Amino acid sequence: MARLVGIEFEASQNPHAKRKCPMIRAIFVALELLLCSIACAQSATDNARLHSIGISPTGPKVEDQCGMSMNTPDLKSVSDQTIGFGCTGSYKYGEQAVMEMDFQYDPNFDPRGGDNISFVVENTGIDKKIAARAGSVFRLKSGDNMPTLTPGSAYKESNCGDPVTKTDVAPIQGSNWHGWIAEETFAKAHGSCRPAKEYTSRYRCVHVMVGNDKMTAQLDGVCLLRRRELSLENGFSYDLFMDMLKTLRFKEQ
Repeated sequence: MARLVGIEFEASQNPHAKRKCPMIRAIFVALELLLCSIACAQSATDNARLHSIGISPTGPKVEDQCGMSMNTPDLKSVSDQTIGFGCTGSYKYGEQAVMEMDFQYDPNFDPRGGDNISFVVENTGIDKKIAARAGSVFRLKSGDNMPTLTPGSAYKESNCGDPVTKTDVAPIQGSNWHGWIAEETFAKAHGSCRPAKEYTSRYRCVHVMVGNDKMTAQLDGVCLLRRRELSLENGFSYDLFMDMLKTLRFKEQ
């Protein structure tokens, strides 16, 4: 800004400089347009790559047992198996079902933030579930529009004792559901302790609660790779997770 002011002052004192100012402004505008076009092109390329991965729907048996379906990207784990959701238990008759997917890739089985996405599914409406508090990832105080993450669900601190410095909660919605996603940010490590990967800025640690009038599904924490990567080598990408979450659909509504 100081340099631009200097140019304007010079132009006011020197008639020859007046002819240079439009050219300088044109150069700045051209540079801005070039940077914008590069950023837009990169974004378009990333989106194209992100959607180039094949997807697999939830199997009918899993959908019937867990009461919901979700498309998963065709990626392979360390055992060379294509990842996908399985289901244990049943959401029917007041019980709980667990719809989970392992995405282990590290041959040394370094946990890397869990390597597991697990939803607890219930045949209970989301408003009733959050009001009951018991077993709810979020808590909604009377008069508030946005819930908060419950202490029992929060990570609180890293393996080095570095505390969570910020928790962001945002509303999300899908084809027949709505809910919230919370993300925790950890303080930078101090001293000689080396934090686990999931507690660094390379990952995003999130909690999810979604549902409708009849059903609720909760993810009580997973740390996802911040960068867009189309493999599981460093973990499951947050972007792939959000694309997957958008396809979630409950059997009942």
